[in-house]
Amino acid sequence: MDMRAIATFDLQSDQYARYRPCYPDSLFRWLNAVVAGHDRVWDCATGTGQAAVQLSRSFARVDASDINHSQLQAAESAGNIFYLECAAEHPPFGDEVFDLVTVAQSLHWFDHPRFWPQLERVLKPSGVFAAWGYDWFHVTPQVDDAMRFFRAVIEPFWSSCSQLLWDGYRDVGLPLPPLETPQCQILMDWNFEQLLGYLHTWSATKLCVQSLGNHVLNDARQRLARGWGDPTIVRRVSMPLHIIAGRKPA
Repeated sequence: MDMRAIATFDLQSDQYARYRPCYPDSLFRWLNAVVAGHDRVWDCATGTGQAAVQLSRSFARVDASDINHSQLQAAESAGNIFYLECAAEHPPFGDEVFDLVTVAQSLHWFDHPRFWPQLERVLKPSGVFAAWGYDWFHVTPQVDDAMRFFRAVIEPFWSSCSQLLWDGYRDVGLPLPPLETPQCQILMDWNFEQLLGYLHTWSATKLCVQSLGNHVLNDARQRLARGWGDPTIVRRVSMPLHIIAGRKPA
């Protein structure tokens, strides 16, 4: 676990809430179809609550936890979402209480040998676990080409944990019988300011700026601006999702 990278989520939580994308409705329709009940769900490592808000529309109660206080402070509220500050590996819940446990864009940060026993403990029999994360985005050939320069600058600052996500979470050691998962992608309509805002929520971007100064990304940002064109133009941004899921035996 890379604590230096995790610590970056303390920074600019309002920016994280503003620029991080929401997940596709198709993902939640699939989750609703595979779970046996809709009483209670645990959204683990909820961040600023993007997934929790979407889950709150289908479940009677959402327990949304995160280790980061500032992220929770910026989370969107709803009457049936109960936010709490705790580590994924130390949940304060009873045994067999959740129909569903979700982890959005965070599983690669976990201490998996300590998390999996807790997951199995809190899931109801036949309960479902699902985790997902988005990969590199695509806009246009010009923007995608310019992104190579941005990624080259921040590459030394990526945590090794991120490789688990880029590999589709295939090596995390999920202890439950797997479920077949759907093909999903996030589609966002952004202007250039929204794209830059999103890029600056990345942990590697934050560490790069902390270490070398904001100016180190000036050339990469200018290349992106030229690739985008008129900054007010709204372009379709697509991000493929990696999804893994499993069901606890009855």
